[in-house]
Amino acid sequence: MRPPRLRRQHLEPLEPLEPLEPLEPLASTPLTEPAEPTNTTEPLEPAAPREVVASPTPAVATADADDLPAATSDPQADDPDPLPELPTAPLEIPLALPVAGDPAFALPLAPELTPPEDAAEIGAAAPEPAEPEYDRAHTDRRIVATAAVIAVGQLLSSVLGFVRITVLNICFYPIGSGAFVTALRPIQQVSDLLVGGSVSGALIPTFVDAGRPEQRADLRRIYSTVANVAVVAMAVAVLALFFIAPALIPFEAAKYSPEAQQLTVLLVRLGALGLFGLGLYAVTSALLYASRQAVYPAFATGAQHVGVIVVGLATLFVAALQLGVPLGALLHPGTVSAAADHARSVGAGGLGVGFALGCLGEFLLCLPGLRRIGVIWQPVLDLHHPAVRQIFKLYLPIAAGLLVSVLYQNLDVSLIGRTPGGAEANATALQSGTVLIQFPVGLVAAALTFAVLPALTAAASRADAEAFKRTLRMGIRLGLLLMVPAAVGLITLRVPIVALLFQHGSCDHSCTVRNALAVQNYGYELPFIAADQLLIAAFYARKNTLTPNVIGVVSIFFYAAVALPFGGSIGMPALAFGDTAKNTSHALLLFGLLTLAIGNLGLRDLASGTARILLAGAAMTLTCLALLQALPALAPHVFDSNTAHGNALLLLLAGAAGVAVYFAAATLLRVDELRLIGGILRSRLGRQRGRTY
Repeated sequence: MRPPRLRRQHLEPLEPLEPLEPLEPLASTPLTEPAEPTNTTEPLEPAAPREVVASPTPAVATADADDLPAATSDPQADDPDPLPELPTAPLEIPLALPVAGDPAFALPLAPELTPPEDAAEIGAAAPEPAEPEYDRAHTDRRIVATAAVIAVGQLLSSVLGFVRITVLNICFYPIGSGAFVTALRPIQQVSDLLVGGSVSGALIPTFVDAGRPEQRADLRRIYSTVANVAVVAMAVAVLALFFIAPALIPFEAAKYSPEAQQLTVLLVRLGALGLFGLGLYAVTSALLYASRQAVYPAFATGAQHVGVIVVGLATLFVAALQLGVPLGALLHPGTVSAAADHARSVGAGGLGVGFALGCLGEFLLCLPGLRRIGVIWQPVLDLHHPAVRQIFKLYLPIAAGLLVSVLYQNLDVSLIGRTPGGAEANATALQSGTVLIQFPVGLVAAALTFAVLPALTAAASRADAEAFKRTLRMGIRLGLLLMVPAAVGLITLRVPIVALLFQHGSCDHSCTVRNALAVQNYGYELPFIAADQLLIAAFYARKNTLTPNVIGVVSIFFYAAVALPFGGSIGMPALAFGDTAKNTSHALLLFGLLTLAIGNLGLRDLASGTARILLAGAAMTLTCLALLQALPALAPHVFDSNTAHGNALLLLLAGAAGVAVYFAAATLLRVDELRLIGGILRSRLGRQRGRTY
């Protein structure tokens, strides 16, 4: 082996790459016996070291420093011009090295063979940006795609909800429908109080934090504990409602007839059994949303409506046959007879049974999702688990807020029972208006909330404030883009919408007018609900469940400021508008508090996008109102508001024209979220075409 001194003499000329003159002394360097460089066929040294350098085996990484440079003498023996081979040797050595921190990086020749900047690139990785541009686009697309899946499921549920409320209006109005709507209130309140209200505030953020693959066994234990607690709590609630119902209903339905009150008590007791399904569905859906498995919980919600419709109608028809009441008498508008009312009362019992079965169906439809993520139920009750304790800690403010909300809802029910014009009819009108309003709320606000919440939670967990704000802004603007046309359409076209959907059977024109008033006064709150739900999700993602619920208590005073003084005089419309005042104030207060907590949310960007959306909404409003007046005047026989086909044509033409004008205006105004949706749709269509061809 050559002395190290001679080897370094040979390598020193490699340092300056540009000038050729320093390479000339290589021929006279006394490394070996003199030889003719062009004619000799024998290498000056064995070629084994060169093979070691080219080999990817670990021997290169652990080779002695004295052996590695021998390969650099080979090119000189093979080629009289060694310059083209000079860059090869220093490049091959780093390629053969393993990872940073290996002893090969400490070779004494490395500083001479590798420039300092190259060594920095090999030894230390460049820091990644907080959120690369590609990841931002990917996150936005994933949020929109998830929201679309949830929206489709909500659309199906809303359509079934329309069918349900239509069945109530046609077949059970007013005694059966009013009793059923009133009976569902305490059941839903208990469900929200015990489990349902914790889905977005406590369950999803906790499940996201424990959702890594290596934590799967721990996640099973957390889920099973929460599910078992929910079952125990629901069992206690079912027994409580069974005994409390006779004392509760006379307070909530003070102006109901004794027969209607008795029917409401029965429906409370029957429907309370659905709490088991509601509790298990709430826990399971939270886990699936946190695990990005949105299909199962999104499409399961329609099971409740199917149960009410199928079992309710079956019970009504059986009761009619037993009592000898013709089915036509139950479906004909304005039919008033003791036999028909008695058949409706008996058949209404099936509504409660169908509700309980439908709630259980919601949970059962989520079971394939649990198997997909590898989570199965376990008979455990680990109340001391840190994640379970965090859920309870986060849920305490939510539970307190829900208790106050229950008082608010009972106040609302009490005011409905005392409104002029018929308490049962007003209750049905408010329920009909709620169903119509819940259609865009579920389609847009709820879908965006469940899609955005995991991304917000992840950004908050890694303390990425910019990604958090940007995701929230995108969600709010996307919600406004989709919710503004929904509000405009429901408000301007409320009469043909309600007439087409609900003016059947015992629901006549006066019923339509009453329902349309409820829709109008509820409709003003839609854009604020979209922002409000996302702002609540933002607080929950930051593990702050106290602030939204405190503001929820404050917002009740805005409802009371409208409902209490005007509920007795104006009546039902004042109660609907009071709910609008409540939700609007809640959104505005939360926006201000979140800005104070984390800084500017991008007010300029939000204001610019909102202004463009509102301008497009104004164009849609003018279009709908103009066509609503012009079409019946031009063709009164075609667009007859007293016929179903006339309302359908009027709604179709005016609504389609309004929507077209809205999105055309939004496109001209360059609304960014519209371009995002368009890009996703083009991508999906391109994939489908690729599969077709």
